[in-house]
Amino acid sequence: MKVSIIVPVHNVTQYIARCVESLQNQEYSDIEIILVDDGSTDSSGCICDRYANADARIKVIHQENSGVSSARNTGIKAASGEYICFVDGDDYVQKDYVSYLLQLALKTNVPVAITSSVMSDFDNKSDSNRDFNTITGYQATVKMLSYRFPIGCYSKIFKKRFLLDHNIFFFESLSVGEGFNFNCLAFQNAERITVGEHRIYHYRKDNPNSVTTFFNQEKWKNGLHAIDVINKNLLFHTSELDNCVKYAYWRTATDAYDLIVLSNSQKQCKDFYNLCYRVTRKYAFRAFTVPVSAKDRIRAVVLFICPPVIPWVMSQRRRIKHVKVKTQR
Repeated sequence: MKVSIIVPVHNVTQYIARCVESLQNQEYSDIEIILVDDGSTDSSGCICDRYANADARIKVIHQENSGVSSARNTGIKAASGEYICFVDGDDYVQKDYVSYLLQLALKTNVPVAITSSVMSDFDNKSDSNRDFNTITGYQATVKMLSYRFPIGCYSKIFKKRFLLDHNIFFFESLSVGEGFNFNCLAFQNAERITVGEHRIYHYRKDNPNSVTTFFNQEKWKNGLHAIDVINKNLLFHTSELDNCVKYAYWRTATDAYDLIVLSNSQKQCKDFYNLCYRVTRKYAFRAFTVPVSAKDRIRAVVLFICPPVIPWVMSQRRRIKHVKVKTQR
C-alpha cells in the first residue's frame, strides 16, 4: 500500500533538509516522496536534487513559480501511491507520521483520516495518545470551519482514487486558505472520516517568510476571499454550516488583524486594518454560534472588549522564542 508524500518547496534552504530527512526516516517504508520545487531562487532545488540522487524513493519536479496550490496539484498528478499526504517544506514530522495516518484510514475503511492536534515551536510536546473516532463528512466539515481541526492540508491522509473521483484539487487562485478549501471539499464528499489525536506533525512558526510571520496584505485579502470560495462550494446548505462559514470569515479577519498589529503595519495598510478591526469587534459573537473550543470563545470576548490584548500576548510569546513578524514593504 504505497503512500505518496507531497512536499511543495519554495525558498526553504534553511529547513528542507530536516523536512526530507524526517520523511526518509518514516517507520512505514512503502512511500514515495515528491518534492515539487516551485521556482525556488535559493538553493532549495539543488538540495532536493541531492537527496533524490541518494534515495530512489524521492522524486523531484521543478516548475516555474506558480504558487503552493499549483505545486501540490502537480504532486497529486504525479503521485503513484494509493494514498496521499502532505507536508510543508519548512515543517517536519514524527517517524510514525505515515504509519499512524494510514492505519487510521485502513482500520476504519475511510477515504480521509486526520489527526486533530499538531506540534509547533510554541508547543512541542509529543504524546502517545491513540484514541480515535469516526464521524460523518458533514460533522467533519462543521468542525473544520469551527477550527477544531488544523485547517491546513497537513496531518491528514487522503485516498487518491477518492480525490480523483470527486475532482478534488487545490484552487490555484488561492495563496492563503487553499488547504482550508481543499479539506472542506474532501470532507463534504466523504461519507465518513476518522479523527485521531496523536501528535505527529511539527508546524514551524519561526520561518521569516511564512504567511504567519511575514505580513502580506494581498495574501491576507486572498485569505478572506478563500472563505467566500468555501461558501460558494458548499455541498450542504444548513443554518449550522452558514454560521460556521461566517465564523471562519471572522476568524480569518482576526488573524489578519493580529499580524497587522504584530508587524506595526496599521498605517501602511490603513484601509485593510480598519476592515479587519471592524470585523473583529463587530462579529465577535459569532464564536458563540458554532461549536468552538472554550479557549476560542475566551479569545473572542477579549477581542471584543480590547482587540490589542491578543497581539500583545502573541508578541510576548514570540519574543521568548525570538520570532518576529515583518511586513512586506
